[in-house]
Amino acid sequence: MLPAPLQVLYEDKQLLAVNKPQGLVTEYEPHLNFTLESMAMNYIRSQEKYPQKCFIGLPHRLDRPVSGVVLFAKKKSVLKMLMEIFSKREIEKTYLAIVENTPPKAEDELVNWLVKDTKIRKAIILNREVKDAMRVVLRYKLISQNQTGSQLEIKLITGKFHQIRAQLAHMGCPIIGDAHYGSTKPYKENAVCLHAQQLKLIHPVTHEPLVLMAEVPDDEIWRSFFK
Repeated sequence: MLPAPLQVLYEDKQLLAVNKPQGLVTEYEPHLNFTLESMAMNYIRSQEKYPQKCFIGLPHRLDRPVSGVVLFAKKKSVLKMLMEIFSKREIEKTYLAIVENTPPKAEDELVNWLVKDTKIRKAIILNREVKDAMRVVLRYKLISQNQTGSQLEIKLITGKFHQIRAQLAHMGCPIIGDAHYGSTKPYKENAVCLHAQQLKLIHPVTHEPLVLMAEVPDDEIWRSFFK
C-alpha cells in the first residue's frame, strides 16, 4: 500500500517541514520501501536541477505510530545547527494526545525517571532516580473530554525514548491505541492518538521566529474533539 503524498508544511533553501502520517517510520531504513526520510529526499530531488547533490538530514524523530511535524535540514551545515538547537532545548514542542481516563489534575508538570528496556523496546517510568535512569519532564493541560476520552495539550521539556507515551500511562492515562503502554481502547493499526502539533524555534539561518503547525489526523476519534 502506497503512503499518502508528502504533506509539506514549510520549505525554504535550508529547511523542509512536513506532517508525518501515522504508521510511517521516520528515519530511512534500507529494508523499507517507504519512510518519511526517503519520501522527503525524493521530494527534494524532484525539485532540484542536480538531484544527485541533494541532502536531507533529521535533527529529531517521531515514533512510527505518532503523527505530526517533522523538520528536515536541506544542508549539512544547517543540520548541525538544528541538532544544536534541539540539544540545547531552544525549541518549543507542543503535542496533542487523546487518552483513556481523566487525569488526576487538570494541569500539571510530570517529573519522573525513565529507563529504556531495549529487549522489549519499552520505557519504564520510575518515581525516583536509579542508576542509568534519565530525568524526564513534561507539562500537560486538559483541553476537553467526551465519551471517548480526554484530550491533553502537552509541552515536552526533555524528549526521551517513548517519554510522552510512558509518562501518561504511568499517570493512569494511556494514549488511546497504545496497547504497548496499557491502552485497552482500539484504534487504527500502527497508530496511536498522539500528534506533534507544533514546533516553535528561531530559524538557524535567517534568525526569524518560525512556527510550524500540523493538522491532526482526519479520523472519527480526532474529529470528535474538533466539532
